[in-house]
Amino acid sequence: MNSKELFILFLRIVGILGGVFIVRHVLETVPPWPPSAYQVIEWIVGLFAALYLIRGAPLLVKFAFPAKHLTGEL
Repeated sequence: MNSKELFILFLRIVGILGGVFIVRHVLETVPPWPPSAYQVIEWIVGLFAALYLIRGAPLLVKFAFPAKHLTGEL
């Protein structure tokens, strides 16, 4: 595995752990009354971030590992 593949694997692991943390947090903090809009938005944004990381975060990988023709390497 090269460094780019290891970076993608690391991002996916962080995404999975983040998703598990968010889901666990949601299940622990569900009160008997409806949650506020802020909490719902926070949960949704967190889950979307986790899903993006699980997909491999293509934009983040492109930033971390630019194409060789753009860096001037041969």
